[in-house]
Amino acid sequence: MMRTWQYRLAIACCALSVGCGGEAGGRNDEARAANDGTTGGKDLNACHLLSHQEVSALVERPITMRDQTEATPRYSTCEYSDSSGQFAFGLTVYWSGGKEEWETWRMAQGLGKQIFAKTEGVEVDSVVRQGPVSGLGDGAYFSELLPSLVLAGDVLVEMKMNFVQRAETRFRPLAQKLLSRL
Repeated sequence: MMRTWQYRLAIACCALSVGCGGEAGGRNDEARAANDGTTGGKDLNACHLLSHQEVSALVERPITMRDQTEATPRYSTCEYSDSSGQFAFGLTVYWSGGKEEWETWRMAQGLGKQIFAKTEGVEVDSVVRQGPVSGLGDGAYFSELLPSLVLAGDVLVEMKMNFVQRAETRFRPLAQKLLSRL
């Protein structure tokens, strides 16, 4: 049975994830039709940054499907699933406006921490491993529950690593690989 603080943490996490959501959520068929994944010769499809094999190794189970669930010239989102259709890993790349998304997310994250500390009397960081990571791009943030981020110039990469075992040790190598492919 979940405790009250666990419910509030889950609600705070949901609220924080909205801060880095960009444009309207859900499938965006119009934008997908308008953007085939390339603009001006540059591949803007987040699904093309990692292979099935790389994601399978990351989540320690075979990935059988990847789906570009959202695509605009500004950002694209890719979701990876296993053979049962279970979500395994998510990747969103803000090809432009990444600095703004980074700042918005950091402000929302700070507000969420304050609300949680005030209502529960504990720091979120004492419940969930998260925090800045040095030496990656222009900024990086790891969270085992919220999206993990890495900023490079005006490009922001958001990784949903909730289902990745030992995510804290896999974040840096994954972020370095993604940065090298931008």
